[in-house]
Amino acid sequence: MARYLGFMGFAVAMLFIVVAGVNWVVDPYGVYRDYSLDDWKPHAATQGALVKPYQVLRAAPRTLVLGNSRAEVGFDPQDAAWLASEQPVYNLALPGTGVRAARRLLEHTVSRHAIKRVVLGVDFMDFLVQPSGQFLEPELSGRLLLAPDGGLNTYRRLSMLKDGASTLISLDALIHSLDTLRQHQKSGVAHLTSSGFNPMHDYGRMARADGYYALFRQRDVENLQAYQQRPRHLFHAGTATSPPLDDVAAIMQLAKQHGIQIDLVIYPYHAHLLEIFQLSGLWNVFEDWKRALVIRVESVGDARVNLWDFSGYHPYATEAVPAPGDRTTAVRWYWEAGHFKAALGHQVLDQLKTPDSNGFGIKLTPDNLEAQLERQREAGAIYRASPSAALAELIATSR
Repeated sequence: MARYLGFMGFAVAMLFIVVAGVNWVVDPYGVYRDYSLDDWKPHAATQGALVKPYQVLRAAPRTLVLGNSRAEVGFDPQDAAWLASEQPVYNLALPGTGVRAARRLLEHTVSRHAIKRVVLGVDFMDFLVQPSGQFLEPELSGRLLLAPDGGLNTYRRLSMLKDGASTLISLDALIHSLDTLRQHQKSGVAHLTSSGFNPMHDYGRMARADGYYALFRQRDVENLQAYQQRPRHLFHAGTATSPPLDDVAAIMQLAKQHGIQIDLVIYPYHAHLLEIFQLSGLWNVFEDWKRALVIRVESVGDARVNLWDFSGYHPYATEAVPAPGDRTTAVRWYWEAGHFKAALGHQVLDQLKTPDSNGFGIKLTPDNLEAQLERQREAGAIYRASPSAALAELIATSR
């Protein structure tokens, strides 16, 4: 019996060694080593909260992209609009997160590296709050160098051990390693580059198979349901602020403290999403949100901190959605109403670099804010005066 148990123990140990070896060599999440742009990490695309806190420290960037999935798929660190002095650029945006995660990730990175520039995407939905209620810390906190109070994170080593176990000796990691080898450089596979960018290969495959109408329609229905269920408030009861607005203020102060140029970017939503704001009764709150952001940016008093508005019914946002059944017509600037393509991200970055270079986007200030809001209202009325079949279907769904 003792010999049998000894053999079984040896076999189990060898199995763990083999599994860990395969996972170490393949590194399916890109946690342990740098990898080239030609390498495929399809499972990293769904593991951003695990991957990016480690990758960003290894990348030692001078420039960061922060935000949610709109920023992750819209701003490519390899884009030609970035200046040579801003390289390397790392896309630290995380899908499904808000400005609290952006704040914590920025604190994490600047505690180790000298960041010179930040492009922070701010999303209207992330600022809608209940008048009262607890704000939860994102799950990635254990992986960060700093605790929420600004001190050293004493639990980080434990989190690293847990992450090591899940990425080296778990069955899931082994399955992902084998799947990584199977899918290597196949077209239409979700992927995360070594600089944190998601090129949306999977959406490209779906667009070719089902057409862009299907992508827009599915996401329009999801967005409409989500916004109709969201709170209608920007502030907590009895105050003129909220946790998301406080986090934006903290990010700007941190940038000022470290001499970081920071551009807050209101995303270039497609007109369908702007119409969803209207249909959900949120347009006035949307405008009040911009007013609140302008006030906070102005209060920082730093010329290196700017707020840019790329929302509105501009020619990019009003790009037509192909008809149902059309599987050949491509939408140039958007994957669907909520996520813009890197091609439009380039236009945004180009405007940040050279204002008025493409006549799109405006730096919001107290002096021009109300005029900008009025222009957007007028442009929206013009857009609705010539509705498309896709827009008419969206309006019918809201009723």
